[in-house]
Amino acid sequence: MKLPRISTADAMVRLVPITLSQAVGLACGLVGVRIVTQLVPPADYGTYGVFLTFTPLGMWVVHAGLIKFVYRHWAAAPNRAALLREVTRAGLRKTRWLLLAAAAAAVMMAGWGWLRVFPAVFFAAVLLSGGALAQAALQAAREHWRDLAVSSTGSVTRSFLPPLLYAAAGGSMIALYAGFCFHAFAFACAGAWALRRYWRSHAPATRTVTAVYDGPLFTVLAVTGWAVAGSNRWIMVLFFGPAETGFFAMAGNLALLVTAMLGTIFIQYFQPGFFAAASEEPAQRRALARRVDQVALAYALTALVGLVAVRLVTPYLIGLLIGENYRPALGLLIPAGCFAVAVATGLFYHSLLLAGKRERACGPVELTAAVVLVAGSLTAAAAGEPWFLRWLTMTPIIPWIVNRPLARRHFFTPASADGPATDR
Repeated sequence: MKLPRISTADAMVRLVPITLSQAVGLACGLVGVRIVTQLVPPADYGTYGVFLTFTPLGMWVVHAGLIKFVYRHWAAAPNRAALLREVTRAGLRKTRWLLLAAAAAAVMMAGWGWLRVFPAVFFAAVLLSGGALAQAALQAAREHWRDLAVSSTGSVTRSFLPPLLYAAAGGSMIALYAGFCFHAFAFACAGAWALRRYWRSHAPATRTVTAVYDGPLFTVLAVTGWAVAGSNRWIMVLFFGPAETGFFAMAGNLALLVTAMLGTIFIQYFQPGFFAAASEEPAQRRALARRVDQVALAYALTALVGLVAVRLVTPYLIGLLIGENYRPALGLLIPAGCFAVAVATGLFYHSLLLAGKRERACGPVELTAAVVLVAGSLTAAAAGEPWFLRWLTMTPIIPWIVNRPLARRHFFTPASADGPATDR
């Protein structure tokens, strides 16, 4: 497993701010765990965990195609100010769908009392989309120091505002939701500030967002990705109750301190290189596919080792960072983390298809993997919690037997045979 060498200059310009961003997120997450486990009981945290699965509806579903478009085309755009204006206009057009999605989410959460939670779901989702679009532009252009400021703002506010407002309000769930909305507002403002030089330009918006990114494909894929990401919490509520879901949500958050941190570092550092290396020349495509395999394998192995390390350390953190009442969450950490590794590993093959301009092939690849993951979880949960946890622990093999072979088949298929070109 040989990865490209990282020069000292490249590390200072790119790897250091990327790593610092994740280090800030890790530190905030650890302190946040201490605060949450002391102030928020497991049942309330389980309900909050379900709420959190709906807050990414904007950036993971409704606006997902636009965010992908910015990732893929921002760096090479001849007029970034015009592109930003067009993406903003397209995002506003799509927000009406987010209004409906947030209403449906609120009904799922609270039934007839949906109006109590609808504003929180909607505004959090809109604001997170704005921050995510800004981060996509900054990361595509490799402006990692600016991105550090945006991500650090999000890490600090997400970790501390919700539980502190919850405690100040005497245990009000609405205060917990409001704290998350304040976090989303701060995150979006930081993103707008980081792109302020493009807002100052008076360049007119032009029609630059291609149909494949603005159409239904990435919306369907985003709905699928969002559903997969939240599926295990919903399955836990359905089969095992809210308290057990609270433990699972905490285990997932502890695991994400490793899986998400490493995934972000790997994607941010290597993905721009994948896009820059794209070519229809067979030898270069083979080289790019090998490079993606190497990076995906390096991520998966590093994340799994990190999960084991976290699991070994967490018993010593009970009472120090983790409240005693959350001790049962430790037994769920490895299964929850393994599922996160499986999902994150699949993202590298998503990047391979985007880099190779085989965007339409993302559909069959990711939908197949999603069916396998969710169907497996439902079947295992029906057999009992021990089987459910065993299945989650096995899931890191899924991207290697589903995503990789399917993605490579489409990647090496000539463009004329795989469907119409999208961005020639």
